[in-house]
Amino acid sequence: MATRIAWVLNLDADLELATLRGYSPKKSVLAAMEPMVARLAGVLLGPNDVLVDGQNARGLPGRAFCPTPRALKILEAAGAVPERHPPVEVLRRVNSRAFASAMGATLPSGRFVTSLDEARVMLGTSPAVGRGWRIKRAFGMTGRGQRPVDVGAASDADIAFVRAGLAEGGVQIEPNVSIVDEYAIHGMLDQEEGTHALGVLVKQRCDARGSWIATERIAEPTSTEQTIGARLVEEAARVAEALVREGYFGPFGIDAYTYRDPSGALALQPRSEINARYTMGFAIGFISGREAAR
Repeated sequence: MATRIAWVLNLDADLELATLRGYSPKKSVLAAMEPMVARLAGVLLGPNDVLVDGQNARGLPGRAFCPTPRALKILEAAGAVPERHPPVEVLRRVNSRAFASAMGATLPSGRFVTSLDEARVMLGTSPAVGRGWRIKRAFGMTGRGQRPVDVGAASDADIAFVRAGLAEGGVQIEPNVSIVDEYAIHGMLDQEEGTHALGVLVKQRCDARGSWIATERIAEPTSTEQTIGARLVEEAARVAEALVREGYFGPFGIDAYTYRDPSGALALQPRSEINARYTMGFAIGFISGREAAR
């Protein structure tokens, strides 16, 4: 019989990692998470698992979407015993866009900047692909913390957005491209061995702001998708090695997408995000994907 697990689905983990001390979700964040928590619970939790609610988890192993300090306090208050997890310093380091950027840019012209002067210069130049720039805070969720900016047209509000991001350690500035299709691959890192297991390539649907809508299995991959899948397996292996070096273990995933280059040819961004935690698509891409492969 499978172990019964108590869960906290703190989908706002990235917002907490951005601030850490004194974090408390706003009512608007809680309202936005509520339907997504319900959807995720239906696929990620086992048939005997429970969502933490008051004291209903006494003595159960406790697991979080991301084991942030707030999530761990919720588990402990409900009487659950949190599973082994990476320190919060590691979680914050590997979930920052600075970590992904340090592995090397996979989108031409994109990079993580830590000074206002560097940001101003970059925003005044033309990107190698796309139209204008997209500024991303170091931490973000469901499309939050992003801002498109036209070349050479950074407004006072744009600069204020950059300043706020710099206060959190820096911002990712990258070409604002038109996305054709979005993909992801998920994995699990073993704490003792430092090895990783991967699921299957999945397709993701997001709205115009980048907020997740659905993750879908690819029943019959096209030749292009087979190539994308092989490339993402390679990239996931690189990410896994980098995460191990930083002391991370547990679930992870990388997001990717295709776009059109200046010639109109389809190009791949194989590492648009690194998620060192569970994701909305983890149950489809890793759990269901591995079960189907047996």
